[in-house]
Amino acid sequence: MRAIQMVRPEARAVSYGDDVEVPIPGPGEVRVRVARTAICGTDRHIYHWDDSISHLVAPPVTIGHEFCGHVEQLGEGVEGWFEGDYVSAEMHIVCGHCRACLRGDFHICENTRIAGLQQNGCFAEWVVVPASNLVRLDPETVPPHIGALLDALGNAVHTVQSAKGVAGRHVLLSGYGAIGAMAAAVVQFKGAASLTISEVSPGHLERAYAWAARMGDKVPIHIVNPIEETDFAGRVKELTGGGVDAVLEMSGAVPAINAGLKALYPGGEMILLGIPSGRNLAIERFSEHVIFKGLTLKGVVGRRMFETWDEMLELLRIGLDLDHIVTHQLPLSSFEDGIALLDQGEAHKVVLDPSAV
Repeated sequence: MRAIQMVRPEARAVSYGDDVEVPIPGPGEVRVRVARTAICGTDRHIYHWDDSISHLVAPPVTIGHEFCGHVEQLGEGVEGWFEGDYVSAEMHIVCGHCRACLRGDFHICENTRIAGLQQNGCFAEWVVVPASNLVRLDPETVPPHIGALLDALGNAVHTVQSAKGVAGRHVLLSGYGAIGAMAAAVVQFKGAASLTISEVSPGHLERAYAWAARMGDKVPIHIVNPIEETDFAGRVKELTGGGVDAVLEMSGAVPAINAGLKALYPGGEMILLGIPSGRNLAIERFSEHVIFKGLTLKGVVGRRMFETWDEMLELLRIGLDLDHIVTHQLPLSSFEDGIALLDQGEAHKVVLDPSAV
């Protein structure tokens, strides 16, 4: 089969093999024919062999962890699934017996293995996953180009879920990359009092303005480039009547984190999904901006299994629109072209088709 593999522990060491062995499902597993797969920011970091993720990758390995497709073969003992079922899957493979798993927090399992990093993923014609990780999709509400990005949508929905609520509250979203754009759509859909988007990339800013114009006046949307503001926090406070109630931090940029803390109203919360580069994070005037304001800081990883999946599929069923997120659809063989588009800020979500030539 065709597959994209990271073959050596170094930048750009990818192979486009067309003779990779088709995987056979073992007991409790299923093989899925991949209909669409999507490039994640993690895949970019793997391709460039960035320190933030390279220590988790075990070459040679088929990369990719966002996909949808159809069940093709069942392993021994699998029940409840049938050939042709339209599915996606949670690609965090958990142990089921650590303290986190036993209390139901599977998304922070201490023994997690991630398909596409430590075991073969979905940038291929077929992928094998545990049947327990499958998620059934409705083709009427989740077309393949959206089914391909549910993993990333799950990160966005989990970030929004982790706040005390966004309906009727002032929200600052820091970073309008693909996952930030999805989170913005969810915040708007849920009826925030206002949404302020902070972004510096020209391409992402252009897409943010275009999306805000489409939304009209359903929710007040403010777009602020912190590079152009001498007092970013002051501007946000002016727009929101004193400050925001929640910051959804998607960028991982240290200046954005500090600016968000300053823009929070006392008693507010910062939900952190973005991963800062390096090992240390310098918070400016921590006591003043965090402790004496009584703020809550919460880190987010992955998706709650399977609460987040249930919520995002319901959001799609009742009308959440994400078509604007998918800016490019390419053949699987154009993976590096997709990476270049993302590196240059010219794309939001790139979806790949393994069946296209």
